[in-house]
Amino acid sequence: MRLLAIKFDNEGGFAILQLSNEDRIQVQGQKMSVHIYTVGEITRYIKRLVEGDEILQDIWVRGEISNFKAPSRHLYFALKDEEGLLSCIMFQDRADTLKFALKNGLEVVAQGSMRVYKPQGKYQLYVQEIHPLGEGVLYLRFEQLKEELKRQGYFEPEHKVPLPYLPQRIGVVTSPEGAAIRDILTVLDGRFPNMEIVLSPCRVQGKEAPQAIAQAIRDLNDYGEVDVIIVGRGGGSFEDLFSFNERIVAEAIYDSRIPIVSAVGHEIDVTISDFVADKRAPTPSAAAELIIPKKKDLLESLRGQQQRVCYLINNYLDIAHGDLDKIKSSPAFRQPYRRIEDLRQEIDDFERRIGSCIVQKQELARNGLSSLAHGLRQSSPLQMINLSREKLDRLRDKLEGLGKMRIEKEKEKLSFGKDRLRDLSPLSILKRGYSICFSYPKGEIITASKQVKKGAKMRTKLHRGTLYSRVYQREDKSEV
Repeated sequence: MRLLAIKFDNEGGFAILQLSNEDRIQVQGQKMSVHIYTVGEITRYIKRLVEGDEILQDIWVRGEISNFKAPSRHLYFALKDEEGLLSCIMFQDRADTLKFALKNGLEVVAQGSMRVYKPQGKYQLYVQEIHPLGEGVLYLRFEQLKEELKRQGYFEPEHKVPLPYLPQRIGVVTSPEGAAIRDILTVLDGRFPNMEIVLSPCRVQGKEAPQAIAQAIRDLNDYGEVDVIIVGRGGGSFEDLFSFNERIVAEAIYDSRIPIVSAVGHEIDVTISDFVADKRAPTPSAAAELIIPKKKDLLESLRGQQQRVCYLINNYLDIAHGDLDKIKSSPAFRQPYRRIEDLRQEIDDFERRIGSCIVQKQELARNGLSSLAHGLRQSSPLQMINLSREKLDRLRDKLEGLGKMRIEKEKEKLSFGKDRLRDLSPLSILKRGYSICFSYPKGEIITASKQVKKGAKMRTKLHRGTLYSRVYQREDKSEV
């Protein structure tokens, strides 16, 4: 960079000389060694001083707006008071969040950081937030209480209670004359017309509003007959909504045993009650939509479940009908006497085997008797022979009695089986004069007169043969 110096002579003239940083110049006849700074060096030095000072970062500044300009998407203005003027800039991303219009003469509180703009070598405040003077003080209170409650755990998720899926009764804490209650009632009536609403009226703006809101919440908890509570109001300025930024309201919401939905202002409005509540809704109408599903949707879901149940029942019946068809086509059902014949043959086999066993037993007994007789003949004990003969007679009688009892039991089982099969056979029912009616041509069994219409065709199964007929009259009254 070129550095220039001006050298004066004794006659008042001067000359412009090019110097280096370490050039020695003569001032009033004295030679001095000085460091000559560039503008950039001075600007960078000041920039480091300003932006490195923590005091000048994230500060709040109060003043009156002056020289307001918006030549592009960004806002340029100055804050002034009786002692000075501070240049400010607010970029578009932050300017879009403003809820009011900036204008000259408006007294405000701005939050931002001090920085130096090197091309012009001037310091200025880069504004992040700005509020009218009254709102600015309130906003500081809001931030302080928010940080304090956050440290105390008021916003922690473990303290939040899930909302009931389908509340039976809904409590509302708001003004009975505001737009919020009308919006809530309109939405609830459209979504679930027969829903019961309990209003705990209170003021939502003004000095007495925080105490009234907190008491209304406590009243609903004492009442205890509501499943969820909506706390809120319609839109307004930051100052209008500030009743929901007071500690007494936050404590009432935190202490509530009933789940609470905070619905204050519009979507862009944020209050302390939003952080403490179990759920936040952007508007009162959205709160009503959040806590209750549409009755129409629930009915459609129930109809879907009903259709599924009907499908499962029909599917089960189809399987049962298939099993019944298999039973009807089985040999045991079509030819039930074949099983009886098999049982008869088994009985004959049992009788033959029992007879053979008896013969074998008798043969063994005779052999034993012969052995005893032989032994007795060898020893000639007449009394022992008589006793053994009596014992043999008793054994023979007992064996014959057991054989007869076994045969009688098997005959009784066979007779019971025959009677049981005869009773279960559908042919036996038809023999007694009954018949079975089927729809024609589907073949569904008709058990009630309501299943057919006048003029419908029917097929009637008799003990012997089948009749095809048409209904000329129907009587739905049942006769016992």
